[in-house]
Amino acid sequence: MSWGTAWRLARRDLSTRFRGLRLLLVCLFLGTMALTAIGSLTAAIERELESRGGELLGGDLQVSVWQRGLSEQERRALASNGVLSEGIRLQAMARRGDLAVPVELKAVDAAYPLFGALRLKDGRSVGSPAPGELWLSQDAADRLGALPGARVAIGTQTLSVGGIIALEPDRLGEGFQFGPTVIVDARMPRAAGLLAPGSMYRTKVRLKLATAQPPEEVGQAFLARFPAAGFEVRTRDEASPGADRFVQRMGDFLTLVGLAALVIAGIGIGGGVASYLDSRRNAIATLKILGATSADIARVYALEIALAALVGSLAGLAAGLALTPLLGLALRGLLPVAGGLVIAPGAIALALGYAWLVALVFAAPPLLRARRVPAMALMRARVSPLAPDRAALGVVVLGLAAIAALALLTAKDWLLTGGFLAGAAAAFALLALAGWLLRRLAAALPRPRNPVTRAALANLHRPGSATGTLVTALGFGLAAFVLLAVVQTAIDGTIARRVPAKAPDYFVLDVPR
Repeated sequence: MSWGTAWRLARRDLSTRFRGLRLLLVCLFLGTMALTAIGSLTAAIERELESRGGELLGGDLQVSVWQRGLSEQERRALASNGVLSEGIRLQAMARRGDLAVPVELKAVDAAYPLFGALRLKDGRSVGSPAPGELWLSQDAADRLGALPGARVAIGTQTLSVGGIIALEPDRLGEGFQFGPTVIVDARMPRAAGLLAPGSMYRTKVRLKLATAQPPEEVGQAFLARFPAAGFEVRTRDEASPGADRFVQRMGDFLTLVGLAALVIAGIGIGGGVASYLDSRRNAIATLKILGATSADIARVYALEIALAALVGSLAGLAAGLALTPLLGLALRGLLPVAGGLVIAPGAIALALGYAWLVALVFAAPPLLRARRVPAMALMRARVSPLAPDRAALGVVVLGLAAIAALALLTAKDWLLTGGFLAGAAAAFALLALAGWLLRRLAAALPRPRNPVTRAALANLHRPGSATGTLVTALGFGLAAFVLLAVVQTAIDGTIARRVPAKAPDYFVLDVPR
């Protein structure tokens, strides 16, 4: 039988509603949707971090130094390469009435921002506040109870709230902060007495290059010219290293969790395919009696299963792509995510690769088992299960090896991925052993007198029972939920137990000697 003939038979035999293979479709749909959404969202965030490096950092290059400003010679050396924006960062206390709030004071000059736009809640795009004014972040405004026009004291100066910040373009590039952001004019910290000797402040100078020269070369040349000045240099390619690491780890972790869920669903795929082939006994027997070989049977039903897998995975792919913009909206305030539909070919290929490999691993055993059984055995009653096929073991091993190789090759942290795969394999082995022991125990127990209990006990160890499969699937799924709950409980418990014992009731920042 040629592949064309096998396709015609498969197309006629397969219901347009995929009756009997709906479990396969649903499992692949959910797994592919999750992996596509996770991969596309991660790729979208990484793409934004890469393409918006200048905006997130505030310049093509940033030079920072502690407790002093730049000398004229240093400033001229940087300014020869483009436009400069110089500012100061320090911790301060903002006061309004009886309220005092520690804030991150961000003093900026008239050139700020070099990239992007600073927008206020009232819709204005602004830069440096006028002397005597300040911009408050929403957190600072909430904690101070301040609205536009309110008076806020910082240091020896009292300033008017000119607006509430809606979008701070370089927020991610600023890194960790002790308090909410307050933006003031570059001259305000010195005028307010905040730059006294010993004050902990940091000068940040951003550079917007006038030419296409790589910022790394400009930074290296600047450091080589002033090697002992204590400068730290960052470029737009490392605008937010903490966010980069977080996104990479998040993507790897969520992909592995999605893969684990897909593997659990794969157990359902295997059961669904086995049930479908069991329901097609008469059709398979008829084909064999009419002269079809085992290879012909494998071709026909492999095409049916492949078509169902293709439809389920493509539907999951479309749903995952549609879900990504919704996830982006939910994370927009935390991470840079582009709006609209995100097409990430790598994430799509990875999701489809995982889905098809899982379908192959779990659908191959029942398919190969059915092709080698004689026609008369297929005609028997359902109490006569299909005999295992040794060839399925090789397919399963190769498929699992391909899944592990794909996970390791696409992971950014091999140690994390390798540890996860090893732990998952050990968990599956232990659960499979537990299922086998349960079957042996059920077989060894005496038969109860109650017919319902006796039938239930017999079903645990009868030939072809799904005891091992159910124990593995339910055990691994519950273990994943318990793991997440234990990790969260451990973190909460550690914070509740250690922080009150070690953390001070109050702390004071930037106290001159």
